[in-house]
Amino acid sequence: MDTIIYLGKLAVALLCGVGLSRLLGKKRFVRTAALGQTFLVWLLLFFMGVNTASIDGITSQFVTMGLSALALTIISVLGTIIFAIGVSFFVSSEKITLGIDIAPRKEQSMLRRIWDVLKEPLFLVGIVLLGLSLRLWTPLFGWFDSSLVSYLLYGMLFFVGMSLVQKDISFKGILSDKAVLLLPLITIVGSYLGTLLTPLVTPYTIKEGLGMVSGFGWYSLSGILISDLGYPVLGSVSFLVNLLRESFAFFIIPLLGRLGRRYFYPAVCTAGATSMDVTLVLLTSHFGTKVIIASIYHGVVMSLVSPLLIPLFF
Repeated sequence: MDTIIYLGKLAVALLCGVGLSRLLGKKRFVRTAALGQTFLVWLLLFFMGVNTASIDGITSQFVTMGLSALALTIISVLGTIIFAIGVSFFVSSEKITLGIDIAPRKEQSMLRRIWDVLKEPLFLVGIVLLGLSLRLWTPLFGWFDSSLVSYLLYGMLFFVGMSLVQKDISFKGILSDKAVLLLPLITIVGSYLGTLLTPLVTPYTIKEGLGMVSGFGWYSLSGILISDLGYPVLGSVSFLVNLLRESFAFFIIPLLGRLGRRYFYPAVCTAGATSMDVTLVLLTSHFGTKVIIASIYHGVVMSLVSPLLIPLFF
């Protein structure tokens, strides 16, 4: 019952954002919603670090947490790729064309490309580490109450709801293409199949592993949501897992793009929730602009199901 109530609160926050955006107009407060969402993500990650640092003996678990996050990322991403490739053999590749008509990207050095990929994840990890450090080695956050995270989370989902309406995207054509329609299901099943190996490569259970990978690349939500459910260590590991998934996608998508258009399925499924924004440029540059709607649809659905799936495992 508690899980249902919690899901209800998250849904209300999201729907309030959707409703307000429709009421005020799709084109109004676009910048406000984007800035509000970004600011709350930073604030939530900071307090996630503060909350994690309040656990007794947490410093002795850092290495285990990092290695577990890496292992979970690898098995879930591999599961996604293998399952998506298998499904793609039963799907006609005619629906995906290589009609790339976007402007060519500027040539950059390898170091510059790597920095472009890593700078945002490093910044976000830095925010978490700042909160962690201030809680561990200063008395500044003795007042902190973890219930504060819940209200910040509701605020973030409110702005997410606004931004979903403001994107003003039509998915009418998606309904006629069952292969594309099922992309989110392929991502979920593939990720979960790989995560069944959790007890073999981490100290966590299958159920905990499934919960931690259920952000599908939406690291700011997954880590905070699990921490808010009363599992700050698992929340921190989940944050790293989903942050690594996004980072892995930056390298995997170009690799799959070179293999041919059929590999759009494992590419977009690896991207997870990020296929509608962060990795969208990569997907379109390697598979053509005609995959834009499919990529955005996949990312939107993954973003909607993630907050529904995570609480089911805790």
